[in-house]
Amino acid sequence: MGNAGILAGIGVYFALIIFVGYLMKSKNKGAEDFLVGGRSFGLFYNTGTLTACWIGGVLVIGVPGTLYSFGVWDSEARWGLLVTYGGMCCLLVAGFFYMRKLWELKLLSLGDYYYQRFGRTAGIISTIIMSGTFVLWISVQIVSFAKVGEAVVGLSLNTWVLISMIVICTYTILGGLWAVCLTDIIQVGVVVLSMVILLPLAVSAVGGWETFAAAVPTEKLDMLPKDYTVPSAWLAWVAAWATIGLGSIASPDLMQRAFSAKSGKVARNSALCAFAIVCVILVIVMILTFAAMQLIDLHTIDRARVDADPELLLPLVFQSAMPLPVVILFLGATMAAVMSAAATANIALSGVIAKNLINDMFMPSMSSRGLMQTTRVIILVIGILGAYLAIGLPSAFLLTSLGFDLVLSCLFIPLTLGLYWKKANACGAIAGLIAGAFTRIAGAGLVNGFTLPGIASSAESWYCFTLGGPAAALIAMVVVSLATQGVCKPIEMKLEPEVS
Repeated sequence: MGNAGILAGIGVYFALIIFVGYLMKSKNKGAEDFLVGGRSFGLFYNTGTLTACWIGGVLVIGVPGTLYSFGVWDSEARWGLLVTYGGMCCLLVAGFFYMRKLWELKLLSLGDYYYQRFGRTAGIISTIIMSGTFVLWISVQIVSFAKVGEAVVGLSLNTWVLISMIVICTYTILGGLWAVCLTDIIQVGVVVLSMVILLPLAVSAVGGWETFAAAVPTEKLDMLPKDYTVPSAWLAWVAAWATIGLGSIASPDLMQRAFSAKSGKVARNSALCAFAIVCVILVIVMILTFAAMQLIDLHTIDRARVDADPELLLPLVFQSAMPLPVVILFLGATMAAVMSAAATANIALSGVIAKNLINDMFMPSMSSRGLMQTTRVIILVIGILGAYLAIGLPSAFLLTSLGFDLVLSCLFIPLTLGLYWKKANACGAIAGLIAGAFTRIAGAGLVNGFTLPGIASSAESWYCFTLGGPAAALIAMVVVSLATQGVCKPIEMKLEPEVS
């Protein structure tokens, strides 16, 4: 009966989300409406949809698993939740240094930036890199969705992967960014409300706040390397901050929110507001995780089940220790977070592929409506590919780190130098893109083997490849740009500054 009630509740929720997508369909007259919401989102809507990008499967599944296994920073493993702290700080960096500048360019996709600033070849290379890395990010969301569904309800992982792909693609195809934004607002609200309700229940289940606080393992809260005299320890620490903290700056979903804002001020402030919201949610998730760990100590659940897959910590503990309404609430919050993040990433990536590969390369005369319809088809293709990867590679945190590692190595340097250094040119950007990709992929592959887990590099020396990629990109881009100023003139982009 419990599982039947959960499935019924999930079914109603999915129907509501798809209905919202159907309602938003009429707002899409062309590509600008479908991809950037007509550049009309105010602070409330832009903050909601931007927050959704950050509270997906990694926050509700990856964070508890990483905190359980490593803590904030494990000096021996040289890994930990610090990676997610960097991801939060990304919103601050983006808000202060990127969002307003990119809003002034009036672009449809992040790929447009590389095309217009560095030319066709750099645009193609950057679009291909974005496509590969963000399919991984989408698969992370699907993995998280499926893991929770399998653990709590009992249907197979593959069944939940299929369900998630169908629901996410359906409402995104129907309503475009309008539907994604509105469902993001709903789903962020569900997540925040659920977490606030679950927090006192979880603390009460372990004996109250004083008992809870006394039992928190302080070693899990270490933020600095214990081997502070060893240089490599600090390199790993810096790399952990940078992986998502800088890697996600050049992400199509984040920058799509810069383009969709109705003003540069809104673009900037929405990133800062999203940072504050994500900080609050992360603290709540950490408290829930520590409460779940204490419930394991109270023998509420078999520790061996959690040790087998730490990312299932919260679903397994809540299923065992909480009443059915609380289980449904937690499941709803988790799935809401996952669907929001997956939909925002899917529409952003599909827009990049449709606009910057198909439209710019092969069909330059495509109409605005044709571009919108092409994007809809690609949303489905990306969803299917993400589901395929989710079945074959079910490790949320590892996939996320790899994806943003590649963005950091390849795309971050050209984006930043293109905005802030007038001498950056196409030859330099191409050199930077290639050098960053080669250093990151070939370096890890030669050491660990040319498989996806090997390239993702969960080995002890992972930070060498994380920092080596962007370092190589920076050196290559600066040297080549300076050397080719006479034959490869920098391209100036037209800005439309906000009227005060």
